[in-house]
Amino acid sequence: MKKKTYGTKKKVTIPSIILLLIIIVISSLVMEEEPKDQRLEQDAYGNEEISDRLEVTVAEFIDGDTTRFNYNGSNESFRYLMIDTPETKHSRHGEEPYGHEASERTEELLSNAEKIEIEFDVGPKQDDYDRYLVYVYADGEMVNEILVREGLAEVKYVNPPNDTYVDILKNAQQEAQAANLGIWSEDD
Repeated sequence: MKKKTYGTKKKVTIPSIILLLIIIVISSLVMEEEPKDQRLEQDAYGNEEISDRLEVTVAEFIDGDTTRFNYNGSNESFRYLMIDTPETKHSRHGEEPYGHEASERTEELLSNAEKIEIEFDVGPKQDDYDRYLVYVYADGEMVNEILVREGLAEVKYVNPPNDTYVDILKNAQQEAQAANLGIWSEDD
C-alpha cells in the first residue's frame, strides 16, 4: 500500500535565505517613512503637516525683515520671504515711518522665543545679495505673518515658486489695511 502525500516539504537553502535578507534590506531603504530632516507637526490652524523647519539661534538683529542667524556652524544673513518692512538703516531712504517699530517687534518676537526656526520655500534659497530667503518662526508662529498682520510689513517681492504662503500673508495684509494698522495708517 502506498502512502498518500499531502504536500511536499521544500528544503530551505542558504541562497534563498540570502535572497530574502536582500529583499528585506532593500525594502526598508526604499520605504523609509519620512526623510530625516522632516517631522510631522501641527500648523497654527491645527492641521498636521510635514515640516522642513530648521532650528537656529540669533547672531545679530539687522532690521525688521533681515536677521543674522547661526546656521550650519556659521553666522549667515537671512531675508524674510515675501515681506518688506520700512527701512531703518538705508543709505538713500534713511529711517522710514514704522521702521524702528518693525525692527523692535522682530527683536521682541525672537528674543522672547524659546525656539526659533527657519523654513525654506521650494525655489531659490538665496537672493542676489547672498542672503538666505526664509520664513521665520518664533515658538511655531510665523514672524513674517505677524509683522504683516500688525501693519509693520507689507507683502512684497512675491517671486514664484517661493510663494507657498502668499495667501496667508495677503489675508494678513488685508486685515491690517482694514484696521489702519501701522504703515496702513499713514497717508500717502
